[in-house]
Amino acid sequence: MFQMMNTASAAHPRRFSVGRVLLHGLLIVGAIAMVGPLVWMVLSSFKTNADAERFFATPHEIGAIVRAFFPRPFTLDNYTAVFTERPMLRYFLNSALYTAGRMIPALLLCSLAGFVFAKMKFPGRNVLFGLVLVTLMVPMQVKILTLYELMVQVGWVDRYWAVIVVGLAEPFGIFLFRQTIAEIPDELLEAARLDGAGPLRIYWSVVLPLIRPTLAAFSIFLFMWSWSDFLWPLVVLNTEALKPVEVGILGFADVNNPDYVKMMAAATVAVAPVLAFFLLMQRQFIKGVTMSGLKG
Repeated sequence: MFQMMNTASAAHPRRFSVGRVLLHGLLIVGAIAMVGPLVWMVLSSFKTNADAERFFATPHEIGAIVRAFFPRPFTLDNYTAVFTERPMLRYFLNSALYTAGRMIPALLLCSLAGFVFAKMKFPGRNVLFGLVLVTLMVPMQVKILTLYELMVQVGWVDRYWAVIVVGLAEPFGIFLFRQTIAEIPDELLEAARLDGAGPLRIYWSVVLPLIRPTLAAFSIFLFMWSWSDFLWPLVVLNTEALKPVEVGILGFADVNNPDYVKMMAAATVAVAPVLAFFLLMQRQFIKGVTMSGLKG
């Protein structure tokens, strides 16, 4: 019996360590699959077109592939072309305007709606919240024709407002804030009511300070969605001076003569603010998602 126990105790750590190795191996493979295209994009932005095409003509050997992965020669000409051949600074300014114009009102509107659904009782509350959740299942491609017709009727086609207003009410944000605010004790809000605070005062002075991490987490989502928005601005904007950076870099995608390395440089420049904002807010992002009950 003791021999069997010793054998089992000796086998258990081996199984445990094998499982850990497999788990870490899968995580490494997943990390490479996710980060690999980003690294390829950045490295290709420092190549010439001939150097980039040489990668696909290399022999199928590990050493040759690794050598071809890195730029030879290293050049910054693509980044110079990005800012001289296209009005990239104007695109950046437009993207910053669209992003800020969406983020600040959307944070307030979605958090206020989440507060209403979480803490205020009124007839049809659950039905209305269910309809909000249903809209999460409707992709943008389905809504785009109706939205465009609406913009035509109000005269907002090829206007800044057409891009900003459409992104203000995010169903996911309403759901996220509702989940977070539902965890706030009702006694805390009742104490504020006894002190004479109305619903808006409770929302502003009590609820908002308590959900600061969720505000930070959702701001990352909003920044990413707004900055990288492509389809809707492409449809509703015609004037070059109004285009955001994601639409503006299409100028390098000539069908007859595509300049791949310049497209890579433009894409690197376009994605840099999103990465910087995420790195700045990542700690608050993790805390906010944990508070909302979406951790799995």
